Amino acid sequence: MANEKTREKILEVSLKLFSEKGYDGVGVQEIADECSLTKPSLYYYFKSKAGILEGIMTEYIDPFIEKLRNVCLPPDSIEEALKNFAYCYVDNCSKNLSLYMMMMTMQYSPLKSEFNNVFMKHCSIISRIVIDLFKREEVRNSNMKGRENQFANTLLGMLGFHIYTLRTQKEPHFDKKEVDLLIHQFLYGIFS
Repeated sequence: MANEKTREKILEVSLKLFSEKGYDGVGVQEIADECSLTKPSLYYYFKSKAGILEGIMTEYIDPFIEKLRNVCLPPDSIEEALKNFAYCYVDNCSKNLSLYMMMMTMQYSPLKSEFNNVFMKHCSIISRIVIDLFKREEVRNSNMKGRENQFANTLLGMLGFHIYTLRTQKEPHFDKKEVDLLIHQFLYGIFS
């Protein structure tokens, strides 16, 4: 039990530090110090800083991805599917802004960096979930054919900026009405 609590603390502290300073701006010694551990003790739990990052992905991102997959099972309409995705995405990110901020700041990491190798495979899954929503809709709306990447990028960008603005709130929270407005604007444009 103590081992599991220590492991969780290392992940929580690392997530906080990575979101504040970036992956490359944090050293293993700093993580160990923040956790009141020695470096060898930290290495007992994780073999490397990349191992800590992989642990964050496994503990935080993978369950999030699974939730997104589950809410995006084929619904009756694209609007329903997009709302389900957006509710889950914004709610999860607003409850864990450190994770979201780490995801946002680090998606621009150098392509050959250690971080990018671990991180991007998880982010591409999220993007793929949205792309697949639009691909399924092509059957009903042929004008969408071949534009699924563009739609996915636009939607994720809109939701991402909305979540980014939540960090200025004293107590960030998920507001269903705001997300409904975002989805409505996405679907019907600025003149709706």
